[in-house]
Amino acid sequence: MSSNAGPVRNVVSPMTAAHFLPLSAIRTIGLVGAGSVGKGWAALLLARGYDIAVHDPAADPAQIGAFITQAWPALRRLHIATTEQPDLSRLSFFPDLTTAVAGADLVFENGPELVSAKTDLIARIDAALPADRLILSSSGGIRPSLLQAEAAYPERILVAHPFNPPHLVPLVEIVGGERTDAAATILARDFIAGLGKRPIILKREMVGHLTNRIQAAVLRETFHCVLEDVASPQDIDDALRFGLGVRWALMGGIMTFNLAGGPGGAAHTLDMARRAYADWWADLGDVTLTPEVEERLIEAAKAVEMDRSTQDWIAWRDEGLVDVIALQNERIDKA
Repeated sequence: MSSNAGPVRNVVSPMTAAHFLPLSAIRTIGLVGAGSVGKGWAALLLARGYDIAVHDPAADPAQIGAFITQAWPALRRLHIATTEQPDLSRLSFFPDLTTAVAGADLVFENGPELVSAKTDLIARIDAALPADRLILSSSGGIRPSLLQAEAAYPERILVAHPFNPPHLVPLVEIVGGERTDAAATILARDFIAGLGKRPIILKREMVGHLTNRIQAAVLRETFHCVLEDVASPQDIDDALRFGLGVRWALMGGIMTFNLAGGPGGAAHTLDMARRAYADWWADLGDVTLTPEVEERLIEAAKAVEMDRSTQDWIAWRDEGLVDVIALQNERIDKA
C-alpha cells in the first residue's frame, strides 16, 4: 500500500459512445469512498488483478488491508481470487480526489447515500476523469438521473449497485439515467460480469432500484407481523430462512409462482389462487416508523441476535454465504 500525489491528467475532449475506453484497457480503478462498500469493492478488484487508487479522507490503510486479507480465503473458495495472499502493493491511497481519479480507467463512487453528497462527488470526479472513462455509483436507491445533474459528461455515469457484503453477494444492479449512453451500460455490465458478479440491467430507473424495493416490500410485511405479534421474531425470520429463502436461493419469485402450477404453469397457479392472492394483497400491512415502532423493531432484532455479537453473526453469515453461492454456481450452471 502506498500514498501518492502524481500528476493530474487533463480531461480529454468529449467522446462518442463508440470511444469509451474498451474493457481490455481497464486496469486501474479509482475508489472514492472506502467504507463497507468501498472495502468490498477493493477486495474484489484486487482479487481480479486490478490496481486500485483510493480516496477517502477517513480511510485507514491498515484497516482496509486487514479487511481484504480477512476476505481473501472466501474469495479463493469462490475461485475469484487465485493467489494465496492479496498483493496489497497494488492498493494506493491519495489524499486528493482529483489526483486519485485522474489516472484511473474507471471510477466507483461510494460516498454517503445522500443526493447532495453524491452529486457533488460525482461532479468532482467527472471534472478530473478523462471523458471516455465510466463513473459507477454504488448508490442503493438514488435515481442515476439525479446523480448526473452537475456532470459535464453525464453519458458515462450510471449506478452499479452491489449488495452487502459486496465482495461476496453475486448480484449487481446496473441502472442508467436519462442521459446515460447505452454503450456505457453495456460496458459496465461486461466489466461487472468480469469480476465474477451476476449483473442485471434495469430498463428504467426507480427510487430504490429493483432489489431493494422487493426487499422493502418483504420487510414491510415482516415488520407488520412483528408489530401485530403474529409470531415471535425468531419464527418470523425462520419463515424466510426455511421456507421462502430455500427456494429463492435457486429461483426467483416468478419461477416459483410458475412451478406452483405444475404442468399448467403460471396460468394454472392463477386459476387456483387468483382470489387468494387478491385477498392477501388487500390485507397486507403498512408500517410507519415512529419512535415507538422503531423501538419494537430494535427489540425484535435483539431477540434474534440471541446475545451473540453482530461481528459473530457477520462472520457466520459470510462463511455460510460462500457455501450458498458455491451451490448456486453449481446448480445454476446445470439448469
